[in-house]
Amino acid sequence: MSALLVVSGLTSVSAKPCPSTHTDIRVSEELKPPLIDDSKTSDQLKAMRLTNALTNDPSFVETVGLTAATISVSTEIRTRSSGSENTAGCVSLGLISIKISTAPNVYIAAGHGLCLQNVAMGHEMGHVEIDRNLIDRFVPIFRTRLASLAEAIGSSRSPSHEDWLTIRERVDDQINSTLSHINDSMAIERALEHADHDSPAEYRRVSMACPGVSVNPSLVEPRSRSHIDSQ
Repeated sequence: MSALLVVSGLTSVSAKPCPSTHTDIRVSEELKPPLIDDSKTSDQLKAMRLTNALTNDPSFVETVGLTAATISVSTEIRTRSSGSENTAGCVSLGLISIKISTAPNVYIAAGHGLCLQNVAMGHEMGHVEIDRNLIDRFVPIFRTRLASLAEAIGSSRSPSHEDWLTIRERVDDQINSTLSHINDSMAIERALEHADHDSPAEYRRVSMACPGVSVNPSLVEPRSRSHIDSQ
């Protein structure tokens, strides 16, 4: 009878829920200043095959400006356990660290007058500003969503080292799934905002800002947003 009580007591202890823990949520941004390259001609810019190039309007006979940029999200996840390889313990999230960064390259075609170079620079810097504002807007979104997820995950009991690995994989999957949804939302907003910046009205403004800019009026029409590179 006493043996049964001991077993019962052990069972009760092992079933005791894990204590609540705090997860350190860190979301930071790194906005590097754009690198300006004005060494290439219009033909060289047009021939460049950049997978991270933002939109470039085909209505201009010559390409006078081009911005290449990506938004990168790097992740670090740390879990902690109160047990060891040989003993049971509670597993919880210790840290979720996210860094959102961008390092744009702005190309301004050589061989044009100062007026057109300044106008092209102003337009391309508009693309840079869109990404900066987007990152600023999404930092609190990342922080809020990850804090809610960490609270929902809580702390789990791990009877063995193998179970700890399984729990860790499950936690990583949940975090990565949440990050994927946020990244998708950010990419959609980014594509729409860059498309709006490259509107027909904006290109008409640019085309009339300086004398001698060659524009094909028949091509200054609204374009399908499905052609926008959202990288």
